[in-house]
Amino acid sequence: MTQALQIISNEHRNMWQLSVVLDDLCKQLVKGDEKPDAELFGMIFDYIEQYIERVHEPKEETHLYQAVLRRSSEGREMIARFQLEHAETPAAVARLRNQLGILMQNHPQGVAEFREVVDRYLSLLRQHIMKEESELFPLARRTLTDTDWDAINSAFADSSDPQFGDESRAEFRVLLSRIVNQAPEPIGFGLREALPEPDAHPVLLSVQDLSSHYGRIQALRGVTLEVRQGQLVALVGANGAGKTTLLRAISGVQRVSGGAIGFAGHDITYMRPDQRVRLGICQVPEGRQVFGPLSVEDNLRLGAYTRCDKKAIEDDLEQMYAMFPILKQKFRQAAGTLSGGQQQMLAMARALMGRPKLLLLDEPSMGLAPLLIQEIFNAIISLREHGKTVFLVEQNAQAALTIADRAYVIETGETVLSGTGSELLNNEQVKSAYLGI
Repeated sequence: MTQALQIISNEHRNMWQLSVVLDDLCKQLVKGDEKPDAELFGMIFDYIEQYIERVHEPKEETHLYQAVLRRSSEGREMIARFQLEHAETPAAVARLRNQLGILMQNHPQGVAEFREVVDRYLSLLRQHIMKEESELFPLARRTLTDTDWDAINSAFADSSDPQFGDESRAEFRVLLSRIVNQAPEPIGFGLREALPEPDAHPVLLSVQDLSSHYGRIQALRGVTLEVRQGQLVALVGANGAGKTTLLRAISGVQRVSGGAIGFAGHDITYMRPDQRVRLGICQVPEGRQVFGPLSVEDNLRLGAYTRCDKKAIEDDLEQMYAMFPILKQKFRQAAGTLSGGQQQMLAMARALMGRPKLLLLDEPSMGLAPLLIQEIFNAIISLREHGKTVFLVEQNAQAALTIADRAYVIETGETVLSGTGSELLNNEQVKSAYLGI
């Protein structure tokens, strides 16, 4: 999948997640006697309306739709239908707001009518998403040229664009965070529920029946999992469960004693670590492990040691500074003098300088204050929004599962549970063992 289609798909996922939240909130209205939380519903309506109208629709219509229309008459009727549905979004959200106002005035009268309006809107939204992914995406892949994709991807990656650049993305992340925090548990955490057809993305990393030993001690016992392109996959478990050992085995610095590891069509089970880096696997190790005496910039340049494209390396340096502005302020400072959170940002940026196809993150929140943890997780979410594939190992199960598309639980070297992030958040076994519920 191209970068542009991946970004659109991620946005579809966010919209679908909000549709699930709306559906669950409406179910609670039917069950209970309390008035609806008008502020929460209003924030959800704000997000849907503003995000679709200001970010999602302009991106699709200006760049993707026009490119397809230039290359194929086959998409003319389909795109006209999508544009009409886009144009109807403000009126549809206005109906939702109006019906909510009526419900607030007449409660408990009007619950069924409000639910009917919400159901009708959610049905249209979900159909639109599925049709774009099942009809428009395949047509775009068939008809658009490499030159077309270069132009579209460049536009989508423009961090300075006033409609869908960094400032706009930050604004909507804040609003989404407010929705998550205000929604009653476990509804708020359902915002990471994946779209239907989770197998639509190709498998990038495949771990099959993997075992590994430290001398006579077996650390991994038949671990099996997969990471699909563009997904954020989390692995959670207690200390000593085998999380770091698994990442080390994927990176090639830990010997395996059985099973297989596949990456991007290659069998890498016994491949050297440097060869895996060149294939596109980069790891942010536990404890950051920055090169303390070297400057921030030298650390970043070391992340690109396998590359020789000097101009692109300079461009990527600026991108890292844009993603983590504090690194720009301290680019000449010795990395060892940075705070723990700043070192974590540097370690992530250093790995990204290698332009990884797969980013391995080992306990990025370890030892950080809550506000810094939120900043790190916001950065991880942003990476996923930009189409990066991330395999996140994290002891903070709630934080990891909240943002994960898919997740696994590992215990004593074995993967014992798997599912979407929201499924595992609501799993009683996970609640008891890892969430303290």
